[in-house]
Amino acid sequence: MPLPVPTRAVPPSAAALVGSLRGVGYSLETAIADILDNSIAAGAKSIDIQWEWNDGEPVGWILDDGHGMHTDRLVEAMRFGGIGPEAKRTAEDLGRFGLGLKTASLSQCRQLTVVSKASSGLASFTWDLDQLRKSGGGWDLIEGDAGLSGEIRDQLKSRKSGTLVVWRMVDFGRTNDRPSYESFLADLQRVDAHLAMVFHRFLAGDARALEITLNGSRVKAWDPFLENDESVIRNPEQRIEGPGGRVRVRGFVLPHRDRFRNEIEFEKAGGPDGWTAQQGFYVYRHKRLLSAGGWLGLGGSRAWTRDETSRLARIRIDIPNTADHDWRIDVRKAIARPPDAIRKPLQRIAEDVRRKAREVFVHRGQYGSRQKATGVSRIWQVNPEGAKRRYTVRRDHELIQFLKGRMDKTGFEFFEALLDLVERTVPVDRVWLDVTEHGVPDDEVNSSELVTTALSMARMMERAGLTPHEAAARLATMDPFDKVEDIEEKLIRKLQGAKR
Repeated sequence: MPLPVPTRAVPPSAAALVGSLRGVGYSLETAIADILDNSIAAGAKSIDIQWEWNDGEPVGWILDDGHGMHTDRLVEAMRFGGIGPEAKRTAEDLGRFGLGLKTASLSQCRQLTVVSKASSGLASFTWDLDQLRKSGGGWDLIEGDAGLSGEIRDQLKSRKSGTLVVWRMVDFGRTNDRPSYESFLADLQRVDAHLAMVFHRFLAGDARALEITLNGSRVKAWDPFLENDESVIRNPEQRIEGPGGRVRVRGFVLPHRDRFRNEIEFEKAGGPDGWTAQQGFYVYRHKRLLSAGGWLGLGGSRAWTRDETSRLARIRIDIPNTADHDWRIDVRKAIARPPDAIRKPLQRIAEDVRRKAREVFVHRGQYGSRQKATGVSRIWQVNPEGAKRRYTVRRDHELIQFLKGRMDKTGFEFFEALLDLVERTVPVDRVWLDVTEHGVPDDEVNSSELVTTALSMARMMERAGLTPHEAAARLATMDPFDKVEDIEEKLIRKLQGAKR
């Protein structure tokens, strides 16, 4: 019989461990989102978030109308680790590690109080970092609300049940660098935008209906996929069997800038971090957003980066909470990594969506049958030459053919040689570098300049025998003149006015 292995209990120091956990990487917005997960799991229909500047000593609290917790249940909720990541959870449980409530809260404050109201009455407990430091390494949870003001505690009075999470001694995880009032307000704006994105399917009713308010203002859902917009290209949903359960994937190609009614709508659709940053995969777990944007390390030997030409591509992935281990969900529920077994099918889906997004980006929103239906004539085309792509002028373009019919052979041969020179000297590398460093230039149409250019061409067509109406009609279908509103009518008026 083997001898027993000698062991020694080495419990962690509470103050030291919690101090280390404060540096996990939560921001204010991700910390608050983690608290809201508990409210949703508790069946809350409404969640009120309040923040007070309090003369530079901010205080924040989150109140829900969920089913609440009795004393023993609340003690377990305040325990670091809780039931742990190995425990089987219900389908609606958004938890993972049993750390969210404590770690998220104490990443932003030094005193966490939770007051909960259930059928058995009120229960309240407090974690105080300064108290832990004084306790000599013990895990001394304070019974009660540690002198919480009546004004805050009374928030639960009018509710049949619910839970109140209060953050006091807020330092945002910093030692000395405290925000100004202006920075504090900016932080709250980021909170609003983040919650609108992370819980948009709850706020919009795609999941169980939920209302969230921040300092009295309702948080409005931000849909990354613009599903109510008819201009969005939607790929059919695909289902992939993978480790941990079935994954549902659907790709979306968002509209080109030209298809938005105004700049405000365009900027809003870009998302909290802008169009380029928000492209890519959106990973959801029980309709709660975990990872917003990015390409999950896909792309073969050289992983895809967020580039301008793919900024209209967004892909939704729904995973079950049984796949947490395989998707390597982190403590903050902000990072997800696909298991190796499904990387190839995900890459195939992404390649298709990225290709379509590039087409829409290049052709200003005209794609496939839509492009053919509009009849817009474009003068540039892309011709592959082995591994290198070459940009050339279409020789069958109407203007080129128009000139060919009115030039002698020698003149047109010289003109074609000039076009060939232009094509071979397109500064592709310079353009790509400029786009990479500065983004795509503002592509708003300068109508007056285009009308002037189109008018010059229309007059040339007139001299060749076309009527004003014929010349204007042909030019109105050509890129970029088709971007000018009422271009045909404007040209006809100018051409006819010059004859009077």
